[in-house]
Amino acid sequence: MSDAFEIARLDVYALEAKIDTPVTTSFGSIPARVSALLRIEDTDGCSGWGEIWGNFPNITCAYRAALACRVLPDPLLGAAVETPGTFCIRLADKLRVLAVQAAEPGPISAVLAATDQALWDLAARRQALPLRRALNEEAGETVPVYASGLNPTDSVEVSVRAREAGHRAFKQKIGFGDDIDRRNLQGLRLSMKGGERLFVDANQRWSLGEALGRITMLEEMEVDWWEEPMLAEAPANDWRALRDSTLLPLAGGENLRDMDAFRTAFSWLAFVQPDVGKWGGVDGCLAIARAALKHNCTYCPHWLAGGVGLMHSAHLLAAVGGDGLLEVDANPNPLRTRVVEPATGIFEGRLHMIDAPGIGIESPIDDLSEFVTMHESFTR
Repeated sequence: MSDAFEIARLDVYALEAKIDTPVTTSFGSIPARVSALLRIEDTDGCSGWGEIWGNFPNITCAYRAALACRVLPDPLLGAAVETPGTFCIRLADKLRVLAVQAAEPGPISAVLAATDQALWDLAARRQALPLRRALNEEAGETVPVYASGLNPTDSVEVSVRAREAGHRAFKQKIGFGDDIDRRNLQGLRLSMKGGERLFVDANQRWSLGEALGRITMLEEMEVDWWEEPMLAEAPANDWRALRDSTLLPLAGGENLRDMDAFRTAFSWLAFVQPDVGKWGGVDGCLAIARAALKHNCTYCPHWLAGGVGLMHSAHLLAAVGGDGLLEVDANPNPLRTRVVEPATGIFEGRLHMIDAPGIGIESPIDDLSEFVTMHESFTR
């Protein structure tokens, strides 16, 4: 089968799953789990899946699914694709004026990222290869993982369940007040086993001065990285000042939007965390990851939504290699677990992927039909 293909069909889905316990961050809570999926099919009947980023606020995914229905059918249907990357560069050029005119660079970038994912999944399936080996023929079958999203109210209990599920590293959300943060970190430290790792994520909570005031506590807790202590767009001098004031490794990248921003941030980030659904898709994240490794940074893909984006992130990390860990949300989310569990398993801190074409998921919507709130299909 030729590597080049022609697009014959596009399907767009919005999904929502109610949960009992909201996911809590320093900027707000997530009361339901949401997702927006793209399915792209070629004229040979092969298909691929991508996920548009969105978790907060909950309306994000439904809106971006509707946006995809508006902007993608015309440039996609009937189009010839030689490689996903070159095609998505042309697609981004076509949509640039809309992103500027509508003041919507973020939503347009997320739609483009999911398109790139779906085209890569499709291309790998056409080659009968797992995505990781379509990107790097020497990619392994496992990647290190950590349990993410530990809430401020039940972090120890969640970490115990995550440990039982195979995790050996954990990330606590902070920024809820020093007393709450200290209590949670002390509880986790007391419960952790030898060799386990503890990360923290402030979700852009503080100014430079406020962040400097938290250094002593976090150094005492011996955290392995400090994620997004300040706004991602805080001045570079602020980030450098924070870097120079602590031995704690800084992590971030999910809210950076282009390669220039990442290249600048390489000077203060020890752990680089692009999001495959927010900007760049597979091609963009692959380029960032490889550049990060050249700058002696560690690539750790960010992801906190459904299973399709998580599988793309896992295959990317396997293809890139290095010492990075895959973020796996520890909170209940059937939009993740129903998709991922048949294709993976976590054992002693590593995610094991099955040897199947593409991202290893034939049709995720089959297991998620009860959560579909919108579905639009477009053909030539």
